[in-house]
Amino acid sequence: MMGEKNDEHVDRRVRRSRRAIVAAFDRLITEMPLEQITVSAIAREADVDRKTFYQHFGSIDGLLDAIADDVVTGLLDDVELATRERVEVAADVTPLRAFFAALAEHLSQNEKLGRGYCEHVPSKLLFEHLSRPLVRQCVERGFVRGDVPDGELEMLLAFGLGGLFSLYRWWLLSDRAVPLAEVTHYACELFEGGADARQVTIRTGDN
Repeated sequence: MMGEKNDEHVDRRVRRSRRAIVAAFDRLITEMPLEQITVSAIAREADVDRKTFYQHFGSIDGLLDAIADDVVTGLLDDVELATRERVEVAADVTPLRAFFAALAEHLSQNEKLGRGYCEHVPSKLLFEHLSRPLVRQCVERGFVRGDVPDGELEMLLAFGLGGLFSLYRWWLLSDRAVPLAEVTHYACELFEGGADARQVTIRTGDN
């Protein structure tokens, strides 16, 4: 029993250190470009030593991977919850619409942080870190049909995620005059009509 309590204490300490490091990085990335952020600066901001940082993440690149994985996990957990509730109440909520709803909610609650990442992390690097866990988890969770050949699946996901990333990155870096709900509506229509472009109808104020 004593060993179990010690293990729980260690686990809590590990989780606390990881959260402190991630929170420190989030604060720094809203203030300065990625290339100016050092391990020493993150450790100092998190009130941990450099050794602790390296034990948890290995490098800043590893930290970005961990942050991206956590973000994707949270989004897709929300999607699975929403789709389970849809079955229970017979509501018209597809996994795709649940994904966009979860994404919009996340962005609306974290505009400053999202803008910081878009402004201070090179777009190609940011996309790479986000797309890897998103593709992997979409496949693992069964959100993607299993009969799509690997090469074709990779191409389709790269195309779809690239457009999605660019759209929301544009919104975060714009004056956001276009409401997030409207951006999300257009994105969802475009994705749902991807197999048949004739199904996509973009509504404007003139229609």
